[in-house]
Formats: sequence, structure tokens, C-alpha cells
Amino acid sequence: MPPNGVETAVSLFYGSQTGTAEEVAWELAREGRRRGWLLEPRALDETSIHELSTTKIGIFVVSTTGQGDPPLNMRRLWQEMLSASLPPSSLAKLSYTVFGLGDRRYREFNYAARKLHARLGNLGAKSFYRLGLGDDQHDFGLEQELDPWAEGLWTTLAELQPPVMSNEDAGDERYEVEELGQAFQNGDGDGNSQDLPDDGFLAEVVAKRSLCSESHASEVQDVWNVRLRLPTSRAYAAGDVLVVWPRTEPSLVQRFVVETLERSLTEYVRIRPRRGRSSPFPSRPLSLRELFSRYLDVAAVPSRYFFHVLSLHTQDELHKKKLSEFASRSLEAKDALYEYCKRERRSAAEVMWDFWTARPPLRALISALPLLRPRRYSIASSPRWIRPLPLRPFPAGRLGGWPWQEHLCPREDGLGSTAIGRVLEEQGAKASPLQLDLCVGIVNSVTRSNREVKGLCSNFLKDAVVGARVQCSLEEGSLKLPPPDVPLLMVCPGTGLSPCRALVQQRHLQRMESADSQKLPEWRKDLLFLGFRHQEGDFLYDEEWSTFSNWLSVHVAFSRDHDDRKVYVQDLIEEVGEHVVRLLDAGAMVFVCGRSHPMPSQ
Repeated sequence: MPPNGVETAVSLFYGSQTGTAEEVAWELAREGRRRGWLLEPRALDETSIHELSTTKIGIFVVSTTGQGDPPLNMRRLWQEMLSASLPPSSLAKLSYTVFGLGDRRYREFNYAARKLHARLGNLGAKSFYRLGLGDDQHDFGLEQELDPWAEGLWTTLAELQPPVMSNEDAGDERYEVEELGQAFQNGDGDGNSQDLPDDGFLAEVVAKRSLCSESHASEVQDVWNVRLRLPTSRAYAAGDVLVVWPRTEPSLVQRFVVETLERSLTEYVRIRPRRGRSSPFPSRPLSLRELFSRYLDVAAVPSRYFFHVLSLHTQDELHKKKLSEFASRSLEAKDALYEYCKRERRSAAEVMWDFWTARPPLRALISALPLLRPRRYSIASSPRWIRPLPLRPFPAGRLGGWPWQEHLCPREDGLGSTAIGRVLEEQGAKASPLQLDLCVGIVNSVTRSNREVKGLCSNFLKDAVVGARVQCSLEEGSLKLPPPDVPLLMVCPGTGLSPCRALVQQRHLQRMESADSQKLPEWRKDLLFLGFRHQEGDFLYDEEWSTFSNWLSVHVAFSRDHDDRKVYVQDLIEEVGEHVVRLLDAGAMVFVCGRSHPMPSQ
């Protein structure tokens, strides 16, 4: 039952992949409470068609992921909504509005929000307010559309459903925090599997190496291959995705907790959601070390609400004025916040260091800080390609031969000396733990003001010691290998080659196991186009591609190795245009992997 025993006729739902849509939903909820509506955001997968059919007013906040796909926490409901058996009047009692989060650089701009808006209408619901389409590429980000959309929403909503609560600025905090002090002893929980989600597991780092030269790594970007061993109960397929939960760098946690908050890392808290909703935190007590290492992301760029919270907890007039300005919705404030925080990728910790007089209580800070979100990596290997390693760990290395090459199965049929064949089945390798490769571009950049910014997860994986365990889960990928008689045409610049490397390995195994395994004439081979800067700098997995030469024609563009011009994959595609057309006429499946923008348009 909501506070004061007041039932609300307005429901607020979100579908969020990285947490941004969820934060927008909470921003709307906080503003709605100030205006008199009791709004409690819920993930769309926490509701159902039956519940929506009895809902009077629904506000939906939805992001788009992948190739115009709905986010994970609304896919169950979306499948239910697509059922052909639903009558067109299923949601006739519902009045709704939708706000979408998107990026106009992508062809499927706000596709999930548009599809949801249309489907709700098809099921009989009535749109009471216009569709809002936020654009992350605007100078002011999605707030440029969100703020005027929200202002109009409250005006229209007041006509449809007058507010019933007092408009006190209360209820902003999402969690109840019980401080237990240092006397409480619970263990720190690091690496403790009891907190893993149902689909989560701990994978062991068994080897890693840099794929780039030292000069390229220091001057442009470093790329690492990280090999992980999965538990025996986990399996994956070529084209799948590994979800990785990183940890915040210990030195940053130490500085933030001890120096900034002036607390001890061994203090414990218990965090419960208000009003009984689901919580990202475990029910057990957490030390502050674990809280800021595993659950709250002080290295992330904070939201506008974070500045509002800081402004309420400083006595310094200059700091209060500036923080309040950053938290406001004026165009001048948006511009100032963009320059100070978003353009510079300034973290929540750095903001608190700049505004050192602002020290909110822990309960307010926990509700204002971004949650630490997982990152997703396309798996860069086929599950049957790598023979399981011996249990002794291998050291990390830069370049040179793989320390595990001696464990790859030899072949004598001309199809490659590093392939795995039927030997695995003969030796019972199916019962051994599977391993996988991740091709990780290390994110380290310098801002306009010469500040160094490090990517949390990429550096976490690079710095993980051999033998360390990493919290992960598996997701089914959208790329699937077609039958052996369907040709492949793949375009993969940079680290975009990850899923295609897995598919190439899997196709190689298919050919090894088929009766037709002889070398193909050049014009019949599948095509793979790779793109890098320098052959001696960042030619990823260069030693592998000749393995597949019997059936795969590999063309590599090195864009910076020519004095007179730059060469890109599209130039190579044009050079072998007849071969490309021949594969397309034969029904080839085309894979374009890499950044969603600008690769497809190029």
C-alpha cells in the first residue's frame, strides 16, 4: 500500500538496457511526487498484459538496444504483447504515453519506443499525450527533449487525473539504509557466489595478452585477448554474448570512502528498497568497500539529480549556487553541465572532490549515485575450438606466441594446424569446462582539458590477474551461423571482428566434419574483410587467418599504412566486387560487425 493509504491511478514503467531509461523513470517519479502523484517506477517485465488491461494511466520510458530491439527487462512483456491471440480491445481501458531514448546516428532511432507506442494503440489503448523521442546526440543529450516533454506531460496529466498527494519534496530516496558500524562482522563478500543472479556465475581468468604493438598501445589504443574458463555447468554458442560485472579500482574506492566520505571501508550497511520493490543490493549487510566496489559506480558520469542532492547538503554559498545551477533545467544550465561533466566525462567521485563542502548523508548518496552496470562483449571464440587448458595458470604476455598453442589439436588434412577436430570428442572434452576469448579494446582517453579518463570494465579485465574470478552471465547473441551450404560475407573493422572470429572458427569445424573438406577455388571461397590502422600495430589475431585459407578469402585494409591515401574495408569490397556479387547471388549471409555507427552507412 502506498504512503498515506493513497492508491494511484497512474503507473510508471521502464524498459532499460544500461540503466539510463531507469534513471529517467526515477527522475519523472521524483518530479511527479513533488507535483502530487505517487509514482513508483517498475521494469516492464514486472507487469503483464492482464495488469495493463486494468491500469487507467500508464507512462512508459523505453530505450532501444541492438538492431532496434527492446531492452532485456521488457522482452518478456513484449513477446506477450505480440501474441496474435490478443483481441484488439485488450487494453481499451488504458491511456498511455511513451518517451523513448535513442541515438539519431542509428537507423533504428528509438525503434523500441515507436514499436511500443504503435502496439499499445493496436491493442485498444488511447494515447493521451504525444510520443517523446530523446536523442543522445543532441548537444544537451536526451534532456533537450525530455524536459519540454515532461513539462507538457504534467499539464496534460493534471487534466486527466488530478494529483492527490501533498506536493512536499519528500520520498526522493529510493532505499532505506541501516548503518551497522564496524562491529558487525559478515565477511566482505568479495567473490561470494551467494549474491549471483540466477543466470550468473564466476569465470576464471586463465590467460591474457596484448594484441597490439607497444607503440600502438601507447599512442592509439591497446587491445587485449582475455581467456576465461567457465564452470562445467555453462555452455555457449558461436555468436553469443558474455555479460561482465566489473569492479571499481580499489585505489579509487579507498580514496572515495576514506578521504572523501571520511568513513571506514569496514563499516557495514544494510540497504532495503522503499515500498518493497526489487533491489539491486543483496539483503545481507555490505561493507562500504564492497558497496562501492561492486554495486555503486563512483567512476561513472552522474545524473542531474546527483547535483541536486549535493546542493541540498552544503553550507558553502558558492558551491550551493553552482550545484543548483547544474541541477536546473534552463538552457544555460544544460550547456554548463554538458561542458563541465558530460563532455569531460567527469565522474561522480571527481564532482565530489571539486565540491568538497557537499557531504550528503549516506542514505541520500546511495540513492543519487549511478548503479554499477554490467558490460556486454561479443564472445570471440567458438566453444569447441579451444582444448581445455591444464589447471596450472599461464602468465600474461604481450605479443609473441600464445602460451596455450601447444594445446590446440593438430590436423593432417590441410585444413589448418590450429583446429580442433574429433579428437576432443574422443578424449571426452565435452565434460571439461569450456573456455572463451574476449577481444577487449582498452578504453583510455584524454579530454579537452587534458584529463585522463579510463574505461571501467576494459581496464578491469586487462588488470585482472591470472586465476582471478570474474562475475559473468551469458546471453544468446543475434548472430547465428547458417547451414554449411550458405556462403558467408563478413565485414569486421577493429574489435568488431569478435563475433565473426567465433563464426569463422565454427564454420571451419563444420567443414572439418563434412565429407566436402577439400580446398575450394578462389572464386567459391567465403569472404572476410578486416580493417585496422597498421599491419605492424594492431593487426588482431594476424597469425590465425591463414588457418582458414582453404575455404575463406581474407582481405585486410590497413588505413594508415599508405603515404598517399587511406584504405578502408569498403575500398577492398569494391576491388573484389565480382566475387562479392557472386556470393550474394548464391544467397550469402552478410555480417557487418563493429560500431553501429558509422559502419553500416559506409
